[in-house]
Amino acid sequence: MSSTTKPKAVKHTLFVKFKDDVTREQIEKIINDFTHLVNQVEPLKSLHWGTNLGIHDLNFGYTHAFETTFDDLEGLQEYLDSSVVAKFAEGFLPTMSQQFVMDYELY
Repeated sequence: MSSTTKPKAVKHTLFVKFKDDVTREQIEKIINDFTHLVNQVEPLKSLHWGTNLGIHDLNFGYTHAFETTFDDLEGLQEYLDSSVVAKFAEGFLPTMSQQFVMDYELY
């Protein structure tokens, strides 16, 4: 890409392995709370999530994906610094056995 090409959006994608003792009800609450962040954190434009379909053996045991969308890097940083997101993370982070995050621009 040319250095003058402006990205269409910024994505922040989180892949999660939940701890074995995390219940389905806990996961459903996390997903519900996560989806409500769209209405609580201004720069967050959308959030989509899904579960691993198990088609490939390349998923390294990750079971869930959460994809958030922002207009730009500044919006992503504002989201990451948000007290609302920090409060949500207090309940979410302890349920994960592993996580993998990728931030990228869409062209």
